[in-house]
Amino acid sequence: MRSRFKALAAVAAVTAFAAGPAWAERMVDESADAHPRGEVDIANTAGQVTVTGWDHEQVKVSGELGAGAERLLFEADGRRTEIKVILPRGSSSRGSSDLEVMVPKGSRVSINGVSAEIMIREVEGALRLQTVSGEIDVEVYGEDVEAKTVSGQITIRGQEVPALLVLNTVSGDADISRIRGELVANSVTGDLDISSAELARARIRTTNGDIDLSTGLAEGGRVDMEAINGDLRLDIINDVNAEFDIETFNGSINNDFGPDAEAVSRYTPGKSLRFTEGDGSSRVRIKTLNGTISLRGR
Repeated sequence: MRSRFKALAAVAAVTAFAAGPAWAERMVDESADAHPRGEVDIANTAGQVTVTGWDHEQVKVSGELGAGAERLLFEADGRRTEIKVILPRGSSSRGSSDLEVMVPKGSRVSINGVSAEIMIREVEGALRLQTVSGEIDVEVYGEDVEAKTVSGQITIRGQEVPALLVLNTVSGDADISRIRGELVANSVTGDLDISSAELARARIRTTNGDIDLSTGLAEGGRVDMEAINGDLRLDIINDVNAEFDIETFNGSINNDFGPDAEAVSRYTPGKSLRFTEGDGSSRVRIKTLNGTISLRGR
Protein backbone atom coordinates (compact mmCIF):
# COMPACT_ATOMS: atom_id res chain seq x y z
CA MET A 1 0.00 0.00 0.00
CA ARG A 2 2.78 2.41 0.92
CA SER A 3 4.63 1.75 -2.36
CA ARG A 4 1.41 2.40 -4.31
CA PHE A 5 0.91 5.70 -2.46
CA LYS A 6 4.47 6.77 -3.32
CA ALA A 7 3.89 5.94 -6.99
CA LEU A 8 0.70 8.03 -7.11
CA ALA A 9 2.48 10.96 -5.40
CA ALA A 10 5.32 10.80 -7.92
CA VAL A 11 2.88 10.92 -10.84
CA ALA A 12 1.10 13.91 -9.32
CA ALA A 13 4.38 15.76 -8.81
CA VAL A 14 5.47 15.19 -12.42
CA THR A 15 2.08 16.36 -13.71
CA ALA A 16 2.20 19.52 -11.59
CA PHE A 17 5.75 20.28 -12.75
CA ALA A 18 4.80 19.86 -16.39
CA ALA A 19 1.74 22.08 -16.06
CA GLY A 20 3.71 24.86 -14.35
CA PRO A 21 2.17 27.74 -12.41
CA ALA A 22 -1.10 29.36 -13.43
CA TRP A 23 0.84 32.33 -14.88
CA ALA A 24 3.41 30.44 -16.97
CA GLU A 25 4.25 31.77 -20.42
CA ARG A 26 1.25 31.53 -22.76
CA MET A 27 -0.04 32.96 -26.02
CA VAL A 28 -2.78 35.59 -26.27
CA ASP A 29 -5.07 36.44 -29.16
CA GLU A 30 -7.92 38.92 -28.57
CA SER A 31 -9.86 41.32 -30.78
CA ALA A 32 -12.80 43.73 -30.56
CA ASP A 33 -14.56 46.32 -32.71
CA ALA A 34 -13.19 49.85 -32.27
CA HIS A 35 -13.95 53.43 -33.32
CA PRO A 36 -11.74 54.59 -36.25
CA ARG A 37 -10.52 57.52 -34.13
CA GLY A 38 -10.86 55.97 -30.70
CA GLU A 39 -8.40 55.73 -27.81
CA VAL A 40 -6.19 52.72 -27.13
CA ASP A 41 -4.42 52.55 -23.74
CA ILE A 42 -1.68 49.94 -23.33
CA ALA A 43 0.34 49.04 -20.22
CA ASN A 44 3.15 46.48 -20.16
CA THR A 45 5.80 46.54 -17.46
CA ALA A 46 8.53 44.58 -19.29
CA GLY A 47 9.05 43.14 -22.74
CA GLN A 48 7.94 44.75 -25.98
CA VAL A 49 4.90 46.55 -27.35
CA THR A 50 4.57 46.87 -31.14
CA VAL A 51 1.61 48.88 -32.43
CA THR A 52 0.69 49.04 -36.12
CA GLY A 53 -2.13 50.97 -37.74
CA TRP A 54 -4.44 49.26 -40.22
CA ASP A 55 -7.61 49.97 -42.23
CA HIS A 56 -9.96 47.93 -40.03
CA GLU A 57 -12.29 49.29 -37.34
CA GLN A 58 -10.96 46.75 -34.91
CA VAL A 59 -8.29 46.40 -32.24
CA LYS A 60 -6.44 43.10 -32.23
CA VAL A 61 -3.77 42.03 -29.73
CA SER A 62 -1.61 38.93 -30.01
CA GLY A 63 1.67 37.78 -28.53
CA GLU A 64 3.01 36.03 -25.48
CA LEU A 65 2.58 36.74 -21.77
CA GLY A 66 5.73 36.26 -19.73
CA ALA A 67 6.11 33.79 -16.89
CA GLY A 68 5.60 36.57 -14.35
CA ALA A 69 2.25 37.72 -15.77
CA GLU A 70 -1.06 36.67 -14.29
CA ARG A 71 -3.34 37.55 -17.22
CA LEU A 72 -4.09 40.04 -19.99
CA LEU A 73 -6.79 42.65 -19.41
CA PHE A 74 -8.53 43.42 -22.71
CA GLU A 75 -11.60 45.66 -22.53
CA ALA A 76 -13.33 47.62 -25.30
CA ASP A 77 -15.97 50.19 -24.33
CA GLY A 78 -17.24 52.56 -27.00
CA ARG A 79 -14.36 54.78 -28.13
CA ARG A 80 -11.82 53.38 -25.63
CA THR A 81 -9.89 50.11 -25.59
CA GLU A 82 -7.69 49.09 -22.65
CA ILE A 83 -4.92 46.51 -22.90
CA LYS A 84 -2.92 45.74 -19.77
CA VAL A 85 -0.58 42.98 -18.64
CA ILE A 86 -1.69 42.15 -15.08
CA LEU A 87 0.95 40.97 -12.61
CA PRO A 88 0.15 38.97 -9.46
CA ARG A 89 -0.60 41.18 -6.45
CA GLY A 90 2.56 41.80 -4.44
CA SER A 91 4.78 40.08 -7.01
CA SER A 92 8.27 41.49 -7.57
CA SER A 93 8.65 39.48 -10.78
CA ARG A 94 8.01 41.47 -13.95
CA GLY A 95 8.47 38.70 -16.47
CA SER A 96 8.71 39.77 -20.10
CA SER A 97 5.55 39.98 -22.19
CA ASP A 98 5.60 40.73 -25.92
CA LEU A 99 2.46 42.25 -27.43
CA GLU A 100 1.62 43.00 -31.06
CA VAL A 101 -1.35 45.34 -31.34
CA MET A 102 -3.23 46.32 -34.50
CA VAL A 103 -5.33 49.50 -34.24
CA PRO A 104 -7.33 51.69 -36.64
CA LYS A 105 -4.87 54.15 -38.22
CA GLY A 106 -6.58 57.21 -36.74
CA SER A 107 -6.43 55.92 -33.14
CA ARG A 108 -4.97 57.91 -30.26
CA VAL A 109 -2.50 55.58 -28.56
CA SER A 110 -1.12 55.78 -25.01
CA ILE A 111 1.57 53.32 -23.82
CA ASN A 112 3.13 52.98 -20.37
CA GLY A 113 6.00 50.66 -19.49
CA VAL A 114 9.01 50.26 -17.21
CA SER A 115 11.57 48.21 -19.13
CA ALA A 116 9.27 47.67 -22.09
CA GLU A 117 10.42 48.60 -25.59
CA ILE A 118 7.89 50.55 -27.67
CA MET A 119 7.56 50.52 -31.45
CA ILE A 120 4.87 52.39 -33.41
CA ARG A 121 4.20 52.13 -37.15
CA GLU A 122 1.50 53.70 -39.40
CA VAL A 123 -0.56 55.17 -36.55
CA GLU A 124 -1.73 58.64 -37.55
CA GLY A 125 -3.41 59.69 -34.31
CA ALA A 126 -1.86 61.41 -31.30
CA LEU A 127 0.67 59.40 -29.29
CA ARG A 128 1.63 59.45 -25.62
CA LEU A 129 4.54 57.10 -24.90
CA GLN A 130 6.35 56.54 -21.63
CA THR A 131 8.91 53.97 -20.48
CA VAL A 132 11.85 53.94 -18.05
CA SER A 133 14.66 51.87 -19.53
CA GLY A 134 13.08 50.62 -22.75
CA GLU A 135 13.69 52.05 -26.20
CA ILE A 136 11.10 54.08 -28.10
CA ASP A 137 11.03 53.77 -31.91
CA VAL A 138 8.15 55.59 -33.57
CA GLU A 139 6.81 57.04 -36.80
CA VAL A 140 4.88 60.30 -36.34
CA TYR A 141 2.33 61.97 -38.58
CA GLY A 142 0.30 65.17 -38.16
CA GLU A 143 -0.96 64.76 -34.59
CA ASP A 144 0.71 65.68 -31.27
CA VAL A 145 3.30 63.26 -29.91
CA GLU A 146 4.76 63.04 -26.40
CA ALA A 147 7.63 60.63 -25.67
CA LYS A 148 9.33 60.16 -22.28
CA THR A 149 12.12 57.83 -21.19
CA VAL A 150 14.82 57.75 -18.53
CA SER A 151 17.65 55.70 -20.05
CA GLY A 152 16.22 54.28 -23.26
CA GLN A 153 17.16 55.39 -26.78
CA ILE A 154 14.51 57.42 -28.62
CA THR A 155 14.20 57.24 -32.41
CA ILE A 156 11.53 59.34 -34.11
CA ARG A 157 10.87 59.62 -37.83
CA GLY A 158 8.35 62.12 -39.13
CA GLN A 159 6.51 62.29 -42.43
CA GLU A 160 7.36 65.94 -43.20
CA VAL A 161 3.95 66.91 -41.78
CA PRO A 162 3.63 69.77 -39.21
CA ALA A 163 2.93 68.54 -35.68
CA LEU A 164 3.84 69.19 -32.05
CA LEU A 165 6.52 66.86 -30.68
CA VAL A 166 7.37 66.91 -26.96
CA LEU A 167 10.32 64.77 -25.90
CA ASN A 168 11.93 64.19 -22.49
CA THR A 169 14.90 61.95 -21.70
CA VAL A 170 17.33 61.70 -18.80
CA SER A 171 20.34 59.68 -20.00
CA GLY A 172 19.01 58.22 -23.22
CA ASP A 173 20.04 59.67 -26.59
CA ALA A 174 17.48 60.82 -29.15
CA ASP A 175 17.61 60.67 -32.95
CA ILE A 176 14.83 62.73 -34.56
CA SER A 177 14.36 63.18 -38.30
CA ARG A 178 11.87 64.37 -40.95
CA ILE A 179 9.78 66.42 -38.54
CA ARG A 180 8.07 69.79 -39.05
CA GLY A 181 6.10 72.18 -36.92
CA GLU A 182 6.99 72.61 -33.24
CA LEU A 183 9.56 70.74 -31.14
CA VAL A 184 10.06 70.81 -27.36
CA ALA A 185 12.95 68.58 -26.27
CA ASN A 186 14.71 68.20 -22.90
CA SER A 187 17.54 65.93 -21.76
CA VAL A 188 19.87 65.65 -18.78
CA THR A 189 22.89 63.73 -20.11
CA GLY A 190 21.49 62.37 -23.35
CA ASP A 191 22.61 63.72 -26.73
CA LEU A 192 19.96 65.09 -29.11
CA ASP A 193 20.45 64.69 -32.87
CA ILE A 194 17.66 66.46 -34.78
CA SER A 195 17.02 67.08 -38.47
CA SER A 196 14.07 68.86 -40.06
CA ALA A 197 13.23 70.47 -43.38
CA GLU A 198 11.63 73.36 -41.49
CA LEU A 199 10.63 74.21 -37.92
CA ALA A 200 8.30 76.98 -36.81
CA ARG A 201 9.22 76.65 -33.12
CA ALA A 202 11.97 74.75 -31.33
CA ARG A 203 12.81 74.84 -27.61
CA ILE A 204 15.67 72.44 -26.91
CA ARG A 205 17.51 72.13 -23.59
CA THR A 206 20.10 69.80 -22.08
CA THR A 207 22.10 69.76 -18.85
CA ASN A 208 25.17 67.69 -19.76
CA GLY A 209 24.49 66.53 -23.29
CA ASP A 210 25.19 67.78 -26.81
CA ILE A 211 22.59 69.15 -29.23
CA ASP A 212 22.97 68.87 -33.00
CA LEU A 213 20.11 70.57 -34.89
CA SER A 214 19.87 70.74 -38.68
CA THR A 215 16.79 72.62 -39.91
CA GLY A 216 15.28 75.23 -42.11
CA LEU A 217 13.73 78.25 -40.41
CA ALA A 218 10.08 79.05 -41.12
CA GLU A 219 9.28 82.72 -41.67
CA GLY A 220 8.76 84.22 -38.23
CA GLY A 221 10.14 81.05 -36.64
CA ARG A 222 11.79 80.75 -33.24
CA VAL A 223 14.70 78.52 -32.21
CA ASP A 224 15.90 78.40 -28.60
CA MET A 225 18.82 76.07 -27.66
CA GLU A 226 20.37 75.94 -24.20
CA ALA A 227 22.90 73.78 -22.30
CA ILE A 228 24.75 73.83 -18.98
CA ASN A 229 27.66 71.59 -20.03
CA GLY A 230 27.36 70.68 -23.66
CA ASP A 231 28.23 71.62 -27.22
CA LEU A 232 25.50 73.13 -29.39
CA ARG A 233 25.46 73.10 -33.18
CA LEU A 234 22.88 74.65 -35.51
CA ASP A 235 22.93 74.03 -39.26
CA ILE A 236 20.45 76.24 -41.15
CA ILE A 237 19.63 74.52 -44.43
CA ASN A 238 17.59 77.26 -46.16
CA ASP A 239 18.13 81.00 -46.68
CA VAL A 240 19.18 82.66 -43.44
CA ASN A 241 16.78 85.41 -42.36
CA ALA A 242 17.06 85.76 -38.62
CA GLU A 243 18.21 87.74 -35.62
CA PHE A 244 20.83 85.86 -33.59
CA ASP A 245 21.59 86.05 -29.86
CA ILE A 246 24.42 83.64 -29.02
CA GLU A 247 26.45 83.36 -25.83
CA THR A 248 28.82 80.99 -24.05
CA PHE A 249 30.31 81.59 -20.61
CA ASN A 250 33.26 79.20 -20.99
CA GLY A 251 33.73 78.13 -24.58
CA SER A 252 34.03 79.33 -28.15
CA ILE A 253 31.60 80.41 -30.87
CA ASN A 254 32.20 79.28 -34.45
CA ASN A 255 30.19 81.24 -37.01
CA ASP A 256 30.30 80.37 -40.72
CA PHE A 257 28.49 83.57 -41.71
CA GLY A 258 28.11 87.02 -40.22
CA PRO A 259 30.52 88.67 -37.77
CA ASP A 260 32.95 87.05 -35.35
CA ALA A 261 32.09 86.57 -31.71
CA GLU A 262 33.32 89.09 -29.15
CA ALA A 263 34.60 88.65 -25.63
CA VAL A 264 31.98 89.39 -22.98
CA SER A 265 34.63 90.75 -20.62
CA ARG A 266 38.38 91.13 -20.59
CA TYR A 267 38.39 89.22 -17.29
CA THR A 268 36.31 86.17 -18.28
CA PRO A 269 36.54 83.61 -21.13
CA GLY A 270 32.94 84.16 -22.25
CA LYS A 271 31.98 85.03 -25.83
CA SER A 272 28.85 86.57 -27.29
CA LEU A 273 27.48 87.17 -30.78
CA ARG A 274 24.49 89.32 -31.72
CA PHE A 275 23.67 90.14 -35.33
CA THR A 276 20.97 90.08 -38.00
CA GLU A 277 21.17 88.18 -41.27
CA GLY A 278 18.77 88.78 -44.16
CA ASP A 279 15.41 90.30 -43.25
CA GLY A 280 15.65 89.09 -39.64
CA SER A 281 12.15 87.61 -39.64
CA SER A 282 13.12 84.67 -37.40
CA ARG A 283 14.73 84.63 -33.95
CA VAL A 284 17.56 82.33 -32.88
CA ARG A 285 18.82 82.18 -29.29
CA ILE A 286 21.66 79.81 -28.33
CA LYS A 287 23.33 79.75 -24.90
CA THR A 288 25.66 77.38 -23.06
CA LEU A 289 27.59 77.72 -19.81
CA ASN A 290 30.46 75.34 -20.65
CA GLY A 291 30.66 74.33 -24.27
CA THR A 292 31.26 75.29 -27.89
CA ILE A 293 28.58 76.80 -30.11
CA SER A 294 28.77 76.21 -33.87
CA LEU A 295 26.59 78.06 -36.35
CA ARG A 296 26.58 77.03 -39.99
CA GLY A 297 24.55 77.94 -43.06
CA ARG A 298 24.10 75.93 -46.24
